Amino acid sequence: MLICTGLGLITAIGAIDAALFLGSVSSTVMSAVLAFGAAALLYLVVEELLVEAYEERESVTLGAMFFLGFILSYALSAAGG
Repeated sequence: MLICTGLGLITAIGAIDAALFLGSVSSTVMSAVLAFGAAALLYLVVEELLVEAYEERESVTLGAMFFLGFILSYALSAAGG
């Protein structure tokens, strides 16, 4: 319970710090920070999926569906915003 509470507090403190430090920056700096965060999360997800992909037999369908998911999420975000 203490570990979960500590992780939650660290997340809250990080969000408050980010709001204080990045609240008045230009849109260019904010875009760069958000792009870095998105790339870091994408790397973590892909790294985890690649580990799982090597545990199973790889097929063309598996690879196609993996990249189709990225393209679909990009298309939906571009259409919505």
